[in-house]
Amino acid sequence: MMSFKRHLGVSIAIRIFLVYYGEVQDSLSEIQYTDVDYRVVTDGASHVLNLNSPFKRHTYRYTPLLAYLVLPNLLLHHSFGKFMFSLFDIFIGVLIKWILLNCYRGNKISIEKKLLKLETLNNRNKYLMKRKNEILNNSNESLPPKYIRMAEISAYFWLYNPLTMVIATRGNGDCVSCSLVLVALYFLLKNEQTIFQFFMAGLFLGISIHFRLYPIGFCLAFYLATLDKPLQTLKDYLQAVLMPSTKQLALVLGTITSLALSTGFFYYLYGYQYLYESILYHLVRKDTRHNFSLYFYLQYLSSNFDITQLEKILTFLPQLVLIVIITLRYGKHRQTLGFSLFAIAFVMVTYNPVVTSQYFVWFLSLLPLSVKNFKNIGMRKAIFIPVMWFISQAGWLLPAYLLEFKGWNTFEFIWIQSIVFFFSNILILQMLVTNYDMAYNYKID
Repeated sequence: MMSFKRHLGVSIAIRIFLVYYGEVQDSLSEIQYTDVDYRVVTDGASHVLNLNSPFKRHTYRYTPLLAYLVLPNLLLHHSFGKFMFSLFDIFIGVLIKWILLNCYRGNKISIEKKLLKLETLNNRNKYLMKRKNEILNNSNESLPPKYIRMAEISAYFWLYNPLTMVIATRGNGDCVSCSLVLVALYFLLKNEQTIFQFFMAGLFLGISIHFRLYPIGFCLAFYLATLDKPLQTLKDYLQAVLMPSTKQLALVLGTITSLALSTGFFYYLYGYQYLYESILYHLVRKDTRHNFSLYFYLQYLSSNFDITQLEKILTFLPQLVLIVIITLRYGKHRQTLGFSLFAIAFVMVTYNPVVTSQYFVWFLSLLPLSVKNFKNIGMRKAIFIPVMWFISQAGWLLPAYLLEFKGWNTFEFIWIQSIVFFFSNILILQMLVTNYDMAYNYKID
């Protein structure tokens, strides 16, 4: 049986192969392996290298920091960014293991503290008192091998996912924001529970929002989970929001600090153009060509008309309601925070007016954190869910290919497949929520 380090080595080798394979495909096929966004970001970096704004490159709509990160594309090798994004991709797998091991240790320590509390009440001998103090002061309690193995298996769900491998090696930078979200989650869930760790969690959450806007949807869940106490009545929720604890203040301060500094710095450099292209544009973005979104065909047909405020509200309201419901159900507990973030990201992608394949890494990077909680889902459902998800994508990709490369008018077929893909996602989320074993977070047997 290979060790985790060897699996990391194999994962790195596969990604290196895919990067070089992509160069061959780009030179031989009309279907380019390299993501068009990679070329856009590289062009933005060329403007930065000439001491200009990356936004001089038409359609550059990312943080300028991304252009700075891929400057070696121009100075060292044109595929440098692909290798760098692949390393972030690998780092996500490592973070998944770290977070799960930390959660297992936290549950183990919590259970042992409760057991020892009962024992010391009945028998106050020196050994039990000493053992209790060791547990209270040591967050690195050793775990049984099966829990270490479970954490590693969960990481493999990411490391060997063909979709995420391809997205990173094509030159897409979404793995950077995903890794920042997981680092923020890692600090938030650390067992030491210090003010500094919550401040650090906020710093990384703020930077992840700077890279991509979608982590904004995680803020309330992070905030409530930081409190880590039962929230049952309306009064409890109001107190949690209006009377923040020191930990919550540290989290908010860290988030605002990193977000304000990064946004303020690039606004100073590039002015309003940065705010519009990097932030505001994504709030009003439309894709009238074709994308996975349920709303794509509506945007296509209404491309020459202004969307009313009511239509905008009706488009955004369903995902807002679902995000709040999911947050209040799963986001208020540290033990279920990982699943909460996954479900929130899944809803945000499914209901978004624009959906492209790179958005899928937003929730796929969080799903492995909950693999252990689907212990009773059954083999049939475990096979059915990914098969249905990939088939519904394939059904969309065929008419999209005929439109893009053959010039056929397949807009209606793409729209039908977008509806199929939407309802497939809804069914998958329903199955995952139904089979999510919340109590399993608290079991160390």
